[in-house]
Parts: sequence; C-alpha cells; structure tokens
Amino acid sequence: MKRNTRRLALWAALLILAGAAPFLALLPGGGQTAPQAPAVTARPSPTAATAPTPAAALTVTVYDEALGKERLLSVEAFMVGAAACEMPPDWPDAALQAQMVASRSYAQAQSQPMTVNSAQCSGWTEESVLKLRWGDDFEATYARLQALAAQVSSAVLLYDGAPAAACYHAASCGHTEASQNVWLTALPYLQGVDSPWDRTAPDFEVTVEYTAPQLSDAVASLTGAIPQGDAAGWLGDTVWDAAGYVQSITIAGQKLTGSEVRGALGLRSACFSMAWDGAVFTVTTRGYGHGVGLSQYGAKAMAEGGSSWRDILAYYFPGTQVHEVG
Repeated sequence: MKRNTRRLALWAALLILAGAAPFLALLPGGGQTAPQAPAVTARPSPTAATAPTPAAALTVTVYDEALGKERLLSVEAFMVGAAACEMPPDWPDAALQAQMVASRSYAQAQSQPMTVNSAQCSGWTEESVLKLRWGDDFEATYARLQALAAQVSSAVLLYDGAPAAACYHAASCGHTEASQNVWLTALPYLQGVDSPWDRTAPDFEVTVEYTAPQLSDAVASLTGAIPQGDAAGWLGDTVWDAAGYVQSITIAGQKLTGSEVRGALGLRSACFSMAWDGAVFTVTTRGYGHGVGLSQYGAKAMAEGGSSWRDILAYYFPGTQVHEVG
C-alpha cells in the first residue's frame, strides 16, 4: 500500500487489538526502541483472580508462543522482561516501574496464563534475547532494570480486592479509551482519562493511503459484501466516541466499528478520519495502540515531570490501590 510521503510513516507491525508483533519499531532519529501495545490474548476480567497470596506473589506464569508451552517466572524476572519489551530501557525510573507493576497486575488478573513471545520480545522476553538486542550495554542495562524491579516486586494493582487488568498501549489520541468500546467489558477503572502528553509523542499523527481495491478487500473481509459503484460515494457517516475514537463508520453502505476497520486495515489506532481524494483513500490516525489503560508516552511525561510510579498508576487506573504482597 502507498504511504503519504509528506509524513513520516515508518512503523513496525502493531498489535491489532490482541495480537503479537516483533518489537522492532524505532523512535525517529533516536535509534531507540519505542513502546508497544501489550501482548494480550484475553479480554480484561475484573473477577479472574483474588489478591495474590504470599506464595503466589513470588511467581508469574506465562504461555510462551516461542516455546509452545507455559513458563513459571519469578516476579522480578517477569517485570524486567516485560518492561524491556514495552519501553526503551533508558526511560525514567518511575515510568519503567509503573510499566512493571501494570504488566504484573495484568498477568495476574487473567484466568489463564498471559500469552507472550520471548523470541519476538512480545509481552515478555529473557536475558538471552536482551543480550543480542542490547549488545555491550546489556550488563549495565539489565542490572538497572533488575534494581528497579526489586523495588516494586511486592506491588500489585488491585481493584475490589482482585488484581486489576491494568492494560497498556503506546499513546492515546489525547484521551484514553473506555474498555467496553474495545473489548465490550466495562471496568470502572478503565473508563478513560485525559492524556494530553500523548500529542507530543513521535508519529502521533500519521497519514496512510489505500487504493479502492484495498479498501474494498478490507470491507469484504469484515462483511462478506463487496463494495459496488464509484469509490467516490463509498464513505458515509463517521461517529466518534467521547474519547475521540471511531465508534462507527459507514463504508459502501456497511456500518463498521472503528476497531473493525483498524484491524482490517492494520491502522495504528481506532482514532482516525478517512477521505477520498479522487485517486486514493487517505486515512489519518492519531495515537498508537488500542488506547485503553496506561499510556506509555503519558507515563514517560509524567515521570519526567516528577510523578512517582504510584502517581502514574493512580492516574491511569482510577479507583485502584497498590497492594504489597510477599
């Protein structure tokens, strides 16, 4: 597909809603890996587990697609490997620790092991992969993350006595999304908050072009109906929700959700606008990821402004409490 050469549009394959992708995106000009959306395979569940016992607090179980089996990890090993996949390791301490606790809480909120791919650095990875990724910087970088994890290894985020499904994404459209608009499940602590810092994230706004056949194929894959007639007349009404994400859009007479279109076209975000310019359809997105829960660029900005990891989690997951276990 064509890409608008007037805007920077280089990015790695994004996790579409709940998929997995290699951790290969680069920040423009910085040579630094950018944060990814989490490798989640289950919808958030408010009652999947109760507060971890001291014994359970010592470990996290994941299903590693790279090995095709479950793995039992220490909490600290999980936190280090999760943070290394989700954020550049030179980001502020508080942002990394907020990510560590969110990842641990999300994993323990699920009724089945969280799916990761250690080989692709998706959701979690191990030392051997990070040695290849970080090279000569491995020892110092890994030691720093271990030290940060040790400080928060007893922390888990709870809501109503159970681990919170503390999901996360790279950058919202300026306001995080409500969980029911993505996964149908409405959780009180995932109803969206302002995240103005995201508007300064690299590639916050990106424009991509699609030909009429490409859009036709996307609509057909969702509905089974092949668009007919002049492409100039395919676009109907677009309705955005309160956060700014597409609630519904009509294309060639078919009413679709923003999440459906995002998945079918591989868009960075369900916050988008679409137009026909006489030759191609242009789609402009804002933000990066599903938009629910913790914004990683927002966490970075808050940390740089002096907020602690506790402050960051309390802001993005209102009504939750940090519980110390172990």
